[in-house]
Amino acid sequence: MVGNLLLEQHTACYDDDTWFVSVKNAVDGLTAEQAAWKPNGADNSIWEEVNHLIFWNERWLQRYRGELNEPQDVENKGTFKSDETDWQQTLKKLDAVMDEWRAKLETITDEKLESPVNAEYQAPWRSPLAQQNIHNAYHIGQIVLLRKLQGNWNSSKGVS
Repeated sequence: MVGNLLLEQHTACYDDDTWFVSVKNAVDGLTAEQAAWKPNGADNSIWEEVNHLIFWNERWLQRYRGELNEPQDVENKGTFKSDETDWQQTLKKLDAVMDEWRAKLETITDEKLESPVNAEYQAPWRSPLAQQNIHNAYHIGQIVLLRKLQGNWNSSKGVS
């Protein structure tokens, strides 16, 4: 039951517009130049926001696969990197990470959801997975706001 809820939340954040715009819709049609744009006073561009989402979603995938154990020192500010090499490749990476999470959530068991993340982080998996969805939704809002500030958001896609 919890797994179904987490999958529903993930899908809403990734590619199915519900009460808010999904990340796939939020970045749809953006050029590399638009993705790299940053207004005066803003901390991050859309591209940097997307890189941040990739970093944390991928990091939790690595933990889920058992490839990453704590502690890992990460300065969160550094996850908003601006490796502006290829915007389309960045989007493909986002899709790959989010698609893998969907596949994991489609088959997650209650036993896995209640098991600790790892020896260093004893919270049950359901907790960071729920937080990950909230985190994704938060940054999607920032992406839409940046598009609005840039003047290239089509309100027919949601969020007038």
